[in-house]
Amino acid sequence: MYKHYVFIFLSAFFVSFLLLSCSSGTRPAIPTVGYATTAPQATQIWSMPTPMAPGQVIIYKDLRVGMSQADTTAAYQTQFGSSREPAPGLKFIWVEVQLENLGSKQQNLPAPEHFSVVFGKSEFKPAYGYRADHTDYTTLKTIIYQGQSEKAWLRFDIPATAELRDLRFVFLPESVQVNYSSPSSDQNWADHPEYFWQCGQE
Repeated sequence: MYKHYVFIFLSAFFVSFLLLSCSSGTRPAIPTVGYATTAPQATQIWSMPTPMAPGQVIIYKDLRVGMSQADTTAAYQTQFGSSREPAPGLKFIWVEVQLENLGSKQQNLPAPEHFSVVFGKSEFKPAYGYRADHTDYTTLKTIIYQGQSEKAWLRFDIPATAELRDLRFVFLPESVQVNYSSPSSDQNWADHPEYFWQCGQE
């Protein structure tokens, strides 16, 4: 009787051992966790086009456009005899723009929002000025006729710490905002041409 129990015990042990051995051989390997890595992508850095000097002109669709000069002021006298002062921390920059219609038919004058002043990556849009003895751009007619030329001033409010040499005047004939995502250094950027002038000496 005793031998019978020993035989059963040894048989069960042997069968269990065989099962464990077989199962360990077919057990799937535990997958190791990994993280896919990719090579770092080069970040595109916006490169400001080389600006033109004051007095230089461009021709866009038979319209000649140029920046004649620029200067900065704090308070100024308006055409109405009143004095206007900038908000705290700001000053005014005045940019004189020249335009001439070289085409054979009338054209729309660029709206003020198609001009900007850029300081680093900060962009400023014109505001009305009406400075004494200065023709304000906003007073010009919206049409410029064949052979007609105009000269007028745009006013921008900029940081008081900005120097003329660090400022750029921009003409954006097909947009109203500088495209900082473009890495190109060309003056004319395909669908959104942008023309830059230097406001002061480097």
